[in-house]
Amino acid sequence: MKSKILLLGSSSFSGASMVKYLLDKNKYSVHGTYRRKKNSSYLPYKFSKNFKLFKEYKVDLSKNSNQLLKLVAKIKPDYIIDFASICMVNESWKNSEFYFQTNVLSKIKTIEYLSQTNFLKKYIYISTPEIFGSSKNFVNENHNIFNPSTPYATSKLSAEILLKNYFKNYNLPLIISRFSNFYGPGQPIYRLVPKIIACIDNNIKFPIQGNGKSKRNFIFTYDFCNGINKMIEKGKIGQTYHFSGSNFNSVFDVVKTVCDLKAHNIKTLIKKGRGRIGHDLVYKLGTKKTRKTLNWKPIYPLRKGLKEIIIYHNRHFNNVPNKLFKYIDTSLKK
Repeated sequence: MKSKILLLGSSSFSGASMVKYLLDKNKYSVHGTYRRKKNSSYLPYKFSKNFKLFKEYKVDLSKNSNQLLKLVAKIKPDYIIDFASICMVNESWKNSEFYFQTNVLSKIKTIEYLSQTNFLKKYIYISTPEIFGSSKNFVNENHNIFNPSTPYATSKLSAEILLKNYFKNYNLPLIISRFSNFYGPGQPIYRLVPKIIACIDNNIKFPIQGNGKSKRNFIFTYDFCNGINKMIEKGKIGQTYHFSGSNFNSVFDVVKTVCDLKAHNIKTLIKKGRGRIGHDLVYKLGTKKTRKTLNWKPIYPLRKGLKEIIIYHNRHFNNVPNKLFKYIDTSLKK
């Protein structure tokens, strides 16, 4: 019998990418929770030959945390991969209570339950380098000085601390992972790379914040998913792992590369955009321990990854409505 994996937040970009990765491998029984349905273009797993093997369940953590508890008790998964977070950094200032409810409080009952059972082998939590704030030096996997600068980052750090409490005192089989900026096919249009592509295709100016000087370490979908798979297979309980690409690129570098690949003049594309509150300039994740112990390393250079996104975008996104260029914050709807 196949081991069972439950992905919390399987309709998120990262979650959906991992679902496809696991379905293509066809090694596990794959289950997932989603908050709301999305267009197939945003769910790469729907194009997997094994899509029909995927079992998905509607669970809205912001409204009913008991749903998740009942589902976990029913499935009894061997592994849980927790992507379930609201991850819009700037928008977290508008409704921080909603972010803490979804990202932290909604999972407490399930975590308490899991701490009292013995069927779960690993609980892999997907966190963020934003808990460190902007850093001049690389922060390794054991670094424990945190400086979150937004409600979103603070909620993710709070979740980490809560999970560690249950690991230390109740033996929750916890693994924490932090990834640099991941990108790939199926990412929402309002995110950096697909938005650049859509702006070019629709002859719309792309707003670049702070002249595009902010630097990021981008990690492609495959490398991201391969990292999670390594944690499933080789990760040790109680450890923290860092995953990032090989190079740092500024936002301007990304815009320029996309323009080069699409033979578009960058001067006709960009306009100056507004800065963000609490916006960190650079995150530097040290990955030495992760690469050595998990035998993992990124294989996708930025240009190759961007090419694949452009191909996917041309195949699955046509006539993108203007409303999709901005994130719609459903937490503010009455």
